[in-house]
This record gives sequence, C-alpha cells and structure tokens, in this order.
Amino acid sequence: MILRFRGMLIAMRFAPISWLAVFLFTMLTAFAEGPQRVLFIGNSYTGVNKLPDVFLEVVKSSGRPAPVVKSSTPGGRTLKQHLGIAGSMKLIEEGGWDVVVLQGQSQEPAIAEADEAVRKEFLESAAELCRRVRAKSPKAKIYFYETWARHPDYWKAAKKGPDVGANPKEMQARLRKWYGVVAKDNAAMFMPCGDAWELNYASAAPVRLHTSDHSHPEFVGTYLNALIFFGRIYDVKVPAPKWSGKLDEAQARLMQGHAAQVLN
Repeated sequence: MILRFRGMLIAMRFAPISWLAVFLFTMLTAFAEGPQRVLFIGNSYTGVNKLPDVFLEVVKSSGRPAPVVKSSTPGGRTLKQHLGIAGSMKLIEEGGWDVVVLQGQSQEPAIAEADEAVRKEFLESAAELCRRVRAKSPKAKIYFYETWARHPDYWKAAKKGPDVGANPKEMQARLRKWYGVVAKDNAAMFMPCGDAWELNYASAAPVRLHTSDHSHPEFVGTYLNALIFFGRIYDVKVPAPKWSGKLDEAQARLMQGHAAQVLN
C-alpha cells in the first residue's frame, strides 16, 4: 500500500494540473465523509441519556470521522419557547452546521391535531426555526425528530393531561402526521424514531423502552433513537455499530433489527 501511494506521488509530479486537482479533491472527500457539525435543539426527550453523545458513540464505532456535536435540551420546551431561549439561539446563530435536529415538546404535535391554537403555534415556530437555521447555515440539512407515544399505562392513570389521542396508536399517528407536515412544509427531513418505538411495541417480544413515568426513554430507547439518527444522516440501511453502551448483545441486535426495518 505504501509503495503504491509513493508511486502515485511520483506520477503526480508529471501529471497535468487538472488530474492533480481531481486526485486531491477525491482524497479530501474521502476524509470528509458525513457531516462535520451536528446541532440538536430539543428538550428532555433529547437530553435524557444524552442522545447526542450516544449518537456520537455510534458514529465513532462505525469507523467514521466524529463530527462536532452540540445541543440545547432544556426540559419541556416547545419549538416556540426555543425561539426565546438564549442558549438555543446562540447555537443556531453560531452557524456552519451541516445537520440541525429540531424536536418539539413531547405532546405538542399530538395536541395540535385537535387544538387550533397549538397547531398554529407549532407550524409557525417550526417555520421560523428553519428560517433562522438557514440564515446562518444555508447548506444545513434540517431534521424534525418524530418522538413516540406515551406507554399504554399512561391511559390507565386516574389523572391524564391534555388530549393527545385515545391510545398509543392514535397519539403516534398524530405525532407522525404533524412532524411530517412541518418537515414537508419547510423542505426539511423526517426522523422516524417514533415509528421504530411503535414497531418495537407491536413485535412478538417487545422491550420496554419507556421509564416508569410512561414518557421518557430508558437507555435502550435512546440507543434505538441513535440508530435511527445514524441511519438517516449517514444513509445506512442496516445500522450495526460495534458500540452498544450498557446493552447486552441480544438487546442491541434486537434494536438494530427494528431500526433496519424502519430505515428500509
């Protein structure tokens, strides 16, 4: 390999400038595989278990160059609230992002189905965030992070919150619909993490991905989300990284299988 490379360098001394330019461009492209800078804007559904860090570990274990990853994930925030959060806006205005992930409050898109005021706020805030991202990062790929329905036990509780649907299936359908709408309306992309959760719970041997609050993710759920992010951003149809954090091999392979089904 070394001798071959030396031979290429010798040949380059006598090569036309145009050939040299093509060679250097090819080499640089090979080393620049994937995004260089990734930004996550969300709340606890992104922050719990540190999804950005889990995503980064998955990328590194695949042998790809590690991007710079930053995030703003204050708990419970809606897309509109992020427009008024100094930390979120500072990161967006930093610019130079290759990928930006936007995640609304966990119930926000589901409530939007029946509540016109919430729907209007969600649509307008999504559009404004995209506008601000593109003002500083015109080449950025923007992904709307589809989250997941509450666990079935949520509907058994004596006290429930606002109207998010009658059951997990209906809630997931609402989340899918409205994240899909803002992605399409803003020439952005859709990150189908909630679809992967739904697939898990519909399988013959579902793994509990929710914590005991019926809302937030256990680490296994965050790992599944990271696989979806890795697959979508790097165009990998069957994500099977070497790193699986605290999961055993069987759990990791099961989540990788769910991710592959959603990504294909």
